[in-house]
Amino acid sequence: MKHFLVISLLVILGCQRSNESEDSSNLLSSLRPEEELRETVSKIWEDAANGDTVALKRAHLNSPKFSKFGPRVALRQDVESTNRTESEHFSSVVDASFSIEELKVDLFGEVAVTTFYNNYSFTKNNSKIEGKGRVTLIFLQTEDGWKIIHEHSSPFIE
Repeated sequence: MKHFLVISLLVILGCQRSNESEDSSNLLSSLRPEEELRETVSKIWEDAANGDTVALKRAHLNSPKFSKFGPRVALRQDVESTNRTESEHFSSVVDASFSIEELKVDLFGEVAVTTFYNNYSFTKNNSKIEGKGRVTLIFLQTEDGWKIIHEHSSPFIE
């Protein structure tokens, strides 16, 4: 009888721990889509400030349907040229700070449009660069989470 009680207790505790780990692993998926997108945009901006070019590449939909305008290249870019120019840029800046203001998220089923203002500050080639920009990121919900399908950024001019 003593062994039965010990084994029963271990099984019950094991099931509780399994449920706890499932709950924590499903935390992001349990967020509402708008909250999930807000966290996704914040993470992308954090990765940019930290120069994490691998994470920035993962944020893009790796597809011929991806496109980008600005700010460093005037012509429309595809995913390969975007990944290349972002890697070159973000690996060459130091003391980067990017802040998001007035993030707006609009959902259209599996597509979302996010718009916000970006205050930025960084040093590149020993020159301090500061400013404010306007950013639009359009996302597609995929099996791997929200992926950017189009980016557009430009300077904020009043």
